Amino acid sequence: MTGESIQSKLDILRENLERMDQIPQRSFDEFASDFRNLDSAQHRLQTSIQALIDLGSHRIAHLGLTPPETSREILEILQTAGHLPEGSVERFGPIFGFRNRIVHMYDKVDPKIVYEILLDSRRDLGDLLRALLSIRSE
Repeated sequence: MTGESIQSKLDILRENLERMDQIPQRSFDEFASDFRNLDSAQHRLQTSIQALIDLGSHRIAHLGLTPPETSREILEILQTAGHLPEGSVERFGPIFGFRNRIVHMYDKVDPKIVYEILLDSRRDLGDLLRALLSIRSE
């Protein structure tokens, strides 16, 4: 990944986090009252998570660590190598799993779960981004 493509992913993440703040979140009924809220939230979550997966994979390659076979393994490899804090796999793994659900089981995504993730897990995206950016080359 080039410096330009890394910056592009960072820009996507930052824009997505800002835009997700604009999606109505006072109540599930308000959120669900307009299909565009669900569509926007799913798209913003999916592309944000994918950008984090790509950045994590890049960090692993840059560090010369064993390449992951799954997105969850990105977290496992970086945590085991001491580049992510203990508990990162448990905290961020479900986020990566949600991306897989959006992509592969898109017809079975519960709008209430999207809403809950928007409310409760969105800050995890920023936290994981900061953790990945703090990893330095050895």
